[in-house]
Amino acid sequence: MSRSFCISFLASLLFAAALPAKDLKLINGLPARLAHASKEGHKGWDTGNTATMKEASYKFNEELAAIIKDLVTAYYPKDQISAEDITDYLKALYTSHRFRQNAGNPSGESLGTMAGLTVLGEVSDELEKTVADMVQAIVEDDAKFDFKAWKKKWDQASK
Repeated sequence: MSRSFCISFLASLLFAAALPAKDLKLINGLPARLAHASKEGHKGWDTGNTATMKEASYKFNEELAAIIKDLVTAYYPKDQISAEDITDYLKALYTSHRFRQNAGNPSGESLGTMAGLTVLGEVSDELEKTVADMVQAIVEDDAKFDFKAWKKKWDQASK
């Protein structure tokens, strides 16, 4: 179910018709929001303590999920994507990345405490890409919006 849900969720984002976006303040503010979340995350990531690093990563991913929820609320038809769909999508990402990690370990030997951080980072990358894909779909027909410039800011915000 996780894989099919991920595929259908992404397909609905990528193949949906461009939505008219009248007020782009939310979208324009997303790179700063991501930069703030990343700055907060670094407080945990830079400790070197695995548990603290994991907690910071979960919080970072929850902020990315909150951004997705805000985009859905602001720019998508009311019943197209529910909050539950977004929660299921996040869970499916964790499940699929854990599966891929386990599938890449045929020996079954412990991957160590850092393995969980790898999964969290992969989920972060996917969520960041999902946000960028959503923004691209939302502004697709807005000739005044410079998506390439926005994307550059977005990509730099999490560094």
